[in-house]
Amino acid sequence: MRSPLQLLDGLLDGPLDEEGTESVAHRLVLGGPFGAEPADVSAARLAHFADAGGLLVETSHSYARGQAEGAIGPWLRGNPGTLGVATKVGHDVTGADIPLTRDTVHDHVRAALRSLGVETIDVLLYHCDDLDRPVAELAETLVSLVEAGYVRRVGASNWQARRLSELATELAGRGHTPVASYQFCLAEPDPALLGGSLHADTAVLDVVRAHRLPLLAWSAQARGYFARTEPREVDGWPDPFDTEDNRARRQRCRELAGQLGTRPETVALAWSLRQARVWPSVGPRTTEQIDRSLTARRVRLTDDQVRWLRHGR
Repeated sequence: MRSPLQLLDGLLDGPLDEEGTESVAHRLVLGGPFGAEPADVSAARLAHFADAGGLLVETSHSYARGQAEGAIGPWLRGNPGTLGVATKVGHDVTGADIPLTRDTVHDHVRAALRSLGVETIDVLLYHCDDLDRPVAELAETLVSLVEAGYVRRVGASNWQARRLSELATELAGRGHTPVASYQFCLAEPDPALLGGSLHADTAVLDVVRAHRLPLLAWSAQARGYFARTEPREVDGWPDPFDTEDNRARRQRCRELAGQLGTRPETVALAWSLRQARVWPSVGPRTTEQIDRSLTARRVRLTDDQVRWLRHGR
């Protein structure tokens, strides 16, 4: 029987049956307010997710003003080999971009290893791009992290499609397939309201598919949009998901949820799981919310339903 981390590697490399039961059952990723909540709450969520068959928890060197990795570390140390961890480097503790020099990246990765209490980070992502540096240089830094034994898999978040394609090509020449990380779900946000983060638009998805990249899809539940009935502000700004098209998608989720005996947000998450090589990342704050997300693994949407939810036809 394969260990959780062996299973994680196999799925990231692309299962033979991309929509198979095993793939769908394990592709949900656990995020959440690590470092900004009591330690016992974090530990309970991590344990509950692992017990339910989860494989990967995701965080960043900058989250919770630099406290998130340290909040996850004690549980990972106490339960070695139970969950893989994906983390990101490239932001300081305020969330600002930093230069992605080889020395800076290596320093931050070594600090992440100490905070997480692991010997190797399972997935290491650039949290941003550094347009002052050639893609070949940034790719070489990622490869050097693997060769040093610091990380097992590498990738990038929030890169423009052209640069992501170059990175995938550079890494493929060195024997690596990067993991891509973008916002992606059934609801397509207004990019002007995403605060500088990037949605996996058509150009990005073309690169992901052409290079057969795993896509770690954050805000996979559109920040709770499908569970709400009224618009709300997010950090003082209009909800980036509250558009005419998305309101229609949310209504279709409600209709289908009524037919299937489930919740609209569960249907929306099941839609994401029907996309090949997509790993939806969810941010539940309680074990009950984890269970609600996990029910999406049991919802089997047809091709017609997947198309109708997105396009209405």
